[in-house]
Amino acid sequence: MKASLFFLGTGAPDAGSDDMPAVAVKAGSTLILLDSGEGVQHKLASIGFGLSKVSNVLITHLHGDHVLGLVPFIQTRTLMFKPAPPLTIFGPPGLMKYLNESFSSLHFDPGRSLEVQELKGPEELRDRGVTIRAMLLDHTVFTIGYLVSLSNDFSMCYLTDTRPLAGEDLGLSCSVLIHDSTFSWIDLDRAKEFKHTTALEAATFAIKTKARILFLYHISSRYRNRTFLENEARRHHLNSYATAKYMRLSLIL
Repeated sequence: MKASLFFLGTGAPDAGSDDMPAVAVKAGSTLILLDSGEGVQHKLASIGFGLSKVSNVLITHLHGDHVLGLVPFIQTRTLMFKPAPPLTIFGPPGLMKYLNESFSSLHFDPGRSLEVQELKGPEELRDRGVTIRAMLLDHTVFTIGYLVSLSNDFSMCYLTDTRPLAGEDLGLSCSVLIHDSTFSWIDLDRAKEFKHTTALEAATFAIKTKARILFLYHISSRYRNRTFLENEARRHHLNSYATAKYMRLSLIL
């Protein structure tokens, strides 16, 4: 089976940017969306993915850059398809309130096709043939990381907006690691203050989790040349890459 990762947005908040966090994972007929930054529906359409094909959305936390594209995505999807195919959204406590209040303000009813599950702690989920492990991250608000297993041989870990965790203590291992790399090691104090990770720390964590490939993610706009962070990470993990919008990775599982 073939699988593909599509980076729809890879940056941190920045005025005028359309590079807000979102990653699409496609394996066979399964299409999963990780986070839903602004403009995600347009980006899905631009790479040829119909909105109806998305079966699951995994939201990490309720900061705007990760969730402000979700309501437009749901609304457009519901209006375009009658009835809309089932959609399950996993996310932190408060997600249901955010969605319900948004729908009410917009005089919009998403119908019965939408299911929202709030996760209050570590949990293992199975939905539509995909195994999802949720874990708590270390950020300024309640934040969830996700380990997505698409086969016995392939797993992808999505950890964004967090300080680095103790991977060996979590018993965590993954083939592909997408990790918060908001800052460079020279801005470690800022990383600690705002509960983010440096590229160097992400690379160290990648070694602990035995990741074959590390993608540096949620990169601050202060680093106009992302190769700088890539080189920093490769001091510890050679197979490290700074992400960019519309970057794609194809895999054979």
